Amino acid sequence: MKKLGILDTMFLLMDNEEHKMHVLAYMLFEKPSENSANYMNTLLREVRDHPWPHPHFRDKVSRSLSSLGRYYWEPDYNMDMTYHVQLTKLSGKGTAKDLRDFTTEYQTHSLDYSRPLWQIKIIDGLENSNQFAIVMKIHHCGIDGVSAMNMLEELFRKDPADNSNPDMASKKKTQKAKAKRVRKASRATSIQAYWSGLKKVIADIKSGETMLMPPEGQVPVTRFNEIVKPTRSFATVSLSLSDVKALCNETGGTVNDVVSALIGTGMRRYLEGKGEKLHGSLYATMPVSLHTDGDMDESNKISMSCYPLASDVDNPLEQIQTVQKATRKAKDEMRALPQSVIYSLMAVGALPILIRKIRGVREVNARRMTNVMISNVPSFKEPRYYKGAKLLGLYPLSLIMDGIGINVTVSSYVDSLDFGLASDKTMAPDIEVICDHMLDAMEEMKAEVLGVALQKVG
Repeated sequence: MKKLGILDTMFLLMDNEEHKMHVLAYMLFEKPSENSANYMNTLLREVRDHPWPHPHFRDKVSRSLSSLGRYYWEPDYNMDMTYHVQLTKLSGKGTAKDLRDFTTEYQTHSLDYSRPLWQIKIIDGLENSNQFAIVMKIHHCGIDGVSAMNMLEELFRKDPADNSNPDMASKKKTQKAKAKRVRKASRATSIQAYWSGLKKVIADIKSGETMLMPPEGQVPVTRFNEIVKPTRSFATVSLSLSDVKALCNETGGTVNDVVSALIGTGMRRYLEGKGEKLHGSLYATMPVSLHTDGDMDESNKISMSCYPLASDVDNPLEQIQTVQKATRKAKDEMRALPQSVIYSLMAVGALPILIRKIRGVREVNARRMTNVMISNVPSFKEPRYYKGAKLLGLYPLSLIMDGIGINVTVSSYVDSLDFGLASDKTMAPDIEVICDHMLDAMEEMKAEVLGVALQKVG
């Protein structure tokens, strides 16, 4: 019996009809040059016979008196792969919009808690008949960005002729052997580091210097700081990674700094277009991975930092540098804290969620929220293949939550940054407009910072 950790349990407790705690991604593929008319059915059988190695892909969540009410993973000995892996023909003309609409609608359907909490849809009927898509849905209690990338790294091959099946078990065995050889700090040293880190966090919170939570009273309250509804809106946009890296070289910022500035500008212009006047900069919550290099742990191991997007700064260079200063401070604070302190803070943060769950109450203190969740998940630097099919792009649709009703997740692949923007349809019915503003902001940044001629965005 493997019990769920604090954060995994929190994702389960937060789940309800309006507030679904599963994440999705759709992956676009190009069929192999040589494929039969029965290719999609063959692929369906292949995925069912050799399942994608999601964390806990054969386990379902349970709880009992013996576990004292705590959730734990148990094997599903009657696993039905016809439920978990399905072939679907896309309706309409099979356009990119049709695929996004399908993914958005699919997100609104809850996973079955009596089964392992994942499902895959293989999508045929795309406008380009030489392409197909795979939409993956997994509950966040069983996966985070790093464990997802560990899975995809094992799944997708560099060689198009490599049709071998994933062997995640061997990777885990190797990782565990390495972990045993790592010398652990003494108990006394660990306890001393914990109390020292805890005192520092408490002092930083009192002084308002911490980046672990937003500064109360300084974050503008927007339409995204309300309780979310069950509907979803979803949009995607891609940017050149080379262009973003060129901006990084000129400004000294990171890819995340430039991306954050673009999102901040896009959101500010969107909100202003809705008649919302903002006082001060928009703020973001950024998940920070606590996994170590080579870590194959399948539990959620993340913490959160908050930082301003400098959306009130008009000069692109100054905006990026302002974001850079804030994110560096957030990263320095996180690196200075023992993981034991971070987990303690997460446990304290989970307590109000548990209390509200017991009371059956959904409420939001908008003044203690940020305006957007931003996740940056690095993918592959070179083209990848699945059973000979070339991966063309990976677009994530992550979860939103009460009080932070918009999520922007970006995945890098070869020379592309693929963004997935998710929100509540009542909050952002035309969420694609934010993408348009981001594209405009990108051209303005290139013109200002790189001296590239301003090009009209089509």
